[in-house]
Amino acid sequence: MTTPVEEPQATTPKTKSPLWMRVLGIRKRGTDVKRLKLVRYAPSFWGWCILGFVVFIGGGAAFAEYSMQPDFCRSCHIMEPYYQAWHTSTHKDVACTLCHFEPGLQNTLRGKFEASNQAVKYITNTYGSKPHAEIKDVSCMRSGCHEKRLLEGKVNWTVETPNGNKVTIKFDHTPHLTETRRGKQLRCVSCHSQIVQGKHLVVTLDTCFLCHFKGKEYGRNETVIGGCNGCHNAPKEKIRLATGMFDHSDYAGKGVACENCHSDSIQGDGAVHRQVCWNCHNKPEQVAKMGETTRIHDEHVTKHKVECSSCHIAIEHNLTAAAKPPTNAGAHAAFDPGGCGQCHEQLHGGPAELFRGTGGRGVPDMPSPMFRAQVDCIACHRLRQQTDSVAEVVGQTFKATQDSCNYCHGTKYEGVLDDWKRRINQHVDRAEATMLDAKKRMAAINPGGMEQLKFQRLLDDADFNIRLVKLGHGVHNVAYSTALLNAAIEWCNQVKPTVQQASTVGGAP
Repeated sequence: MTTPVEEPQATTPKTKSPLWMRVLGIRKRGTDVKRLKLVRYAPSFWGWCILGFVVFIGGGAAFAEYSMQPDFCRSCHIMEPYYQAWHTSTHKDVACTLCHFEPGLQNTLRGKFEASNQAVKYITNTYGSKPHAEIKDVSCMRSGCHEKRLLEGKVNWTVETPNGNKVTIKFDHTPHLTETRRGKQLRCVSCHSQIVQGKHLVVTLDTCFLCHFKGKEYGRNETVIGGCNGCHNAPKEKIRLATGMFDHSDYAGKGVACENCHSDSIQGDGAVHRQVCWNCHNKPEQVAKMGETTRIHDEHVTKHKVECSSCHIAIEHNLTAAAKPPTNAGAHAAFDPGGCGQCHEQLHGGPAELFRGTGGRGVPDMPSPMFRAQVDCIACHRLRQQTDSVAEVVGQTFKATQDSCNYCHGTKYEGVLDDWKRRINQHVDRAEATMLDAKKRMAAINPGGMEQLKFQRLLDDADFNIRLVKLGHGVHNVAYSTALLNAAIEWCNQVKPTVQQASTVGGAP
């Protein structure tokens, strides 16, 4: 029996997918799949490749966009203080990357690469505790930000002083950014820095003071950059002093210099000590270049962002920056004459105490009206006593004259200085004569015991007051000097014998 041979069945030829499906990586499922027509299509191998590439690119783009947001920056805990400072600043609506990345796609990509390096350091725990960032001027002055800042001219900047008052400072960005200042090319971040804890890109006044006062003479001969009126005018409103209401316009309008009353408004010289270089540089040949100030400032200020305060000691500037109170109430004034103090102790202590109305005995404190009005010594001591050639050897001394009074007050107090000197000298002569008589009486009666001690204390106190007025020049405070001399005369008059002593020595009670 033969087995019948089955004839081969005819196969359906496989149709080629359309070009658009092949390009998109889509294929049809088999016809035996009983599903909706929509799911009869599935990705091909090429389609899965395309889908993976799209997901990779899309996810990468989404992450890249998220990494440009400020919230991503705070993911590193070391950035939290900077984030909080930014969040409370005037730039809180400006994304971090708008400042930290320079304008342009190429600069943005470079910034992302540098930021990625920082992220790697954070992940590998090789980061520093204080991040360092440099912001270029083109970022600040890009379109939509501060591109017109150089065209605005002078602006008024109101700052609060340490004692709570407000001062309006006149500032012009143009010369500071387009011209060299003291041979240095400044940048926006030269003044707008990040050294104040909890603040973001604020102007630190210490930077202003350092540039305006460093290496300049201030006090009697004002040579600071711009002068006082270059930055701020005298207060327009009247201020209350111990002597009453004071109007600056009464004196500023006459050309009276500010330093007459504010010679102690600057403290410090902004010096740089060599050891600060070792904080960043560990090579002796680098530290040896400390004297190359032009090159150093070009590298640290113009090309890179190094805070001025990182190297320079701060210069303080306010109404009483350089004022030094006495070390104790019973001693002379504590002055700081520098090297002179090694030989000349308590320099001008007596005149200073009389001016302040302190230091005498038996009389309450009685400050001079000039002291209460915050007038400084140089306001009166204006006349040079030595020529320049002599002063080069022995130094210069400035004397107070009637012209000093007229400089501020006009002829209102004409002749008053000579009258004060005459009255004080006559009073001193009278007090010294009274003391001489008291000493003679004491020698005659020779009281002994507790009475001797009492009289001696009275004479000691009287002698101290007389010497303070005479040697400290009583014209510094006429009222106080008069009170001290009156007290001395009264004490001397108390040195007299009792009735019993008077009969013994033949004197009268």
